[in-house]
Amino acid sequence: MKLRWIILAVVLLAAWYLLSPAFKVTELQETSPLEIKDAMETMDAATKEKFEDEVEAVKDVVMTMNDVMPKASIVSQGNFQARAHDVEGKALLIQTGNEYVLRFEDFETINGPDLHIYLSSELGDDDFVDLGKIKATKGNVNYEIPPGTDLKKFDNVLVWCVPFKVLFSYAVLE
Repeated sequence: MKLRWIILAVVLLAAWYLLSPAFKVTELQETSPLEIKDAMETMDAATKEKFEDEVEAVKDVVMTMNDVMPKASIVSQGNFQARAHDVEGKALLIQTGNEYVLRFEDFETINGPDLHIYLSSELGDDDFVDLGKIKATKGNVNYEIPPGTDLKKFDNVLVWCVPFKVLFSYAVLE
């Protein structure tokens, strides 16, 4: 009789561990690399004063710049498609200079145990680049792409459940 209670307790704990993440919604609203913000708006008073003093000190210096500030642009994008679970939103591949960011916009899915974001050559975990754990199940989120990643090869964005090897959802970047 006592053994049954122990087994039941273990089963309930395991079920809670596996199912409880599905009910946890995490929301994040990160700024898009496509938005250019005025740095003066975000400076505190002391930093702003120091900046203005330094500008005043070099106001008569003539500088020539040959470099152009890199502009962010969308390289490719795709809408998320449900596989094992419903999903909404789109994935954008954004380039700024030589750097790339994968951005989820208007993204929403359920949570799960140990979800990761993969860039993959197919809809599986045989050939992929792991961008890390999912940051949020709802919102607008950025994931940095490691330099040197072959973005022509890795054109699938996967929301992947690592322990169960389940594809939650995906987007094909076109």
